[in-house]
Amino acid sequence: MNLIELNAIKTHLKQQLTQLDKIQVNCQTCTKLQSGVCQEFTAKPPKEWLTGMVDCNVWEWDSIPF
Repeated sequence: MNLIELNAIKTHLKQQLTQLDKIQVNCQTCTKLQSGVCQEFTAKPPKEWLTGMVDCNVWEWDSIPF
């Protein structure tokens, strides 16, 4: 690997990290939320989990960027 290749890889990885950092980890972005109800727990999540950061072990993102 030469310097040009190294810099290209670093730039690409930084761009990927920036995109990943933009993912909001909350119930709104979770694939298990359907019609306002969490399918994992069969309950409506608290308001702060819908818009704020969550620490949920079953949170899943579908990776579609739109």
